[in-house]
Amino acid sequence: MAGTTTGTAPEPGQEGPAGAVEAILGLKHAYLRLLDTKRFDELGELLTDDATAAYSDGRHLYEGRGEIVEFLRRVLGDPGRVTMHTGHHPEIALEGEDEATGTWYLEDRVIVQSADWELHGTAVYRDRYRRLEGRWRIAHTAYERIFEEQRRRSTGEVLSFVTMFDAPSDDAD
Repeated sequence: MAGTTTGTAPEPGQEGPAGAVEAILGLKHAYLRLLDTKRFDELGELLTDDATAAYSDGRHLYEGRGEIVEFLRRVLGDPGRVTMHTGHHPEIALEGEDEATGTWYLEDRVIVQSADWELHGTAVYRDRYRRLEGRWRIAHTAYERIFEEQRRRSTGEVLSFVTMFDAPSDDAD
């Protein structure tokens, strides 16, 4: 599938809306793959210069390619922190010739064997894409958690479990 793995222009004959959607699918897949393989400089090439990100339900906000890449390198760059991010069920909407939005279902795992710790969760990603010089890039990415579970790996003991449906603690009587 040459031409679609990092948001580049589709093959000849694949232009138009279908080609744009295919390129955006490849772009997000590459983002997740490069994240898990800790290839942060290459991941940065998938972002617009002025990209923004809101991770962890907006608790971590970043502006610009450099800030986003540095944050990801800092929190996920340790080789002892093994990750798996998979994007499912993409909903891509073209918003003109050079802009699009995407909604993805995320499943992720983070394992830190030396700490006997594991995170498993799901979320909904909401992205904005922009085509610059014939190449689709991520202009904004954000996710909202559906659930997050943390466990002790050796025993399976649940250390915490939170969902988007939990009542906020400051609303409790």
